Amino acid sequence: RKMSALLDGNAFAALLFKNDGYNVNALESAIRKNKVDTLQYLLQLDAVKMECQSNKDIMWRIVWWLNWLTKKASDHPTTKEATDVIIKMVGEALSITQETVKELQTHKIVEPESMTGFAEEHYSYWNESIPDEAVAKLRDESIPD
Repeated sequence: RKMSALLDGNAFAALLFKNDGYNVNALESAIRKNKVDTLQYLLQLDAVKMECQSNKDIMWRIVWWLNWLTKKASDHPTTKEATDVIIKMVGEALSITQETVKELQTHKIVEPESMTGFAEEHYSYWNESIPDEAVAKLRDESIPD
């Protein structure tokens, strides 16, 4: 919150979507760690919402992480409540629908030419996909049809 107060919305969004050594940005990290308050704050910022909705790679990665979160919640029932809240909140804030998820299934993340700066165990989104089961899971978790 302190950073967003110091920077204009676009500069803050640019920093927010910068990848760490594991190829995870701050929004994805908040999803991954069930940080409901952090996500609520970030998703109310117009610059963040605009960047998510206008950048297909970012939106694909958000849906991929939401799907990852549903898998984690099925293994750890104690996180299910937070997962449900996060999926509904992110889905509503970014206007993610079943149609959005289906469209993103055809999108492919391009592998970067250089892996400089990535840890050995980084997330390789270019080797991943959004499976059909994700559409059904995310629908069951309150993303509208």
